[in-house]
Amino acid sequence: MECKAAVTVIVSKNGYILLIKRKQNPRDPWSGHVAFPGGRRENSESCYEAAMRECYEEVGIRPKIVKELGTYFPNNAPDMKVKAFLGCVEREFEPVIQKDEVDKAIWIRPQDLEVNQESFYYGDLKIWGMTYRILKDVIEKKLYQICLGH
Repeated sequence: MECKAAVTVIVSKNGYILLIKRKQNPRDPWSGHVAFPGGRRENSESCYEAAMRECYEEVGIRPKIVKELGTYFPNNAPDMKVKAFLGCVEREFEPVIQKDEVDKAIWIRPQDLEVNQESFYYGDLKIWGMTYRILKDVIEKKLYQICLGH
């Protein structure tokens, strides 16, 4: 079964991970949340193609996809199958954000995250839900290290 949406965990060769804060929008159930670049699959797109398109639309880059991380399900949409990919980039770039969907983009280091039960904090940003579960897997399994020196 194909995914309904796809996200990409973008990691620099220095080990920084790119997150976005979604713009406030009353029609978006994930409005204002911290997330990975991603979104719904369109028409005949593959999950991979959706991940690449969404990365380019939301932050202005097409990373080198090196691994499929698995399938995840949002807490508020348990029937929505989301494929997660790991993408490597040379360095922390200045994201060109899609201003109607993305409020800001943030590069984080895993060691700078404050761990709480079922969430991470980075300053005043709360990372929870599906994004937390994906990030937790990437950190615990040290998958971000695939991109180090890549």
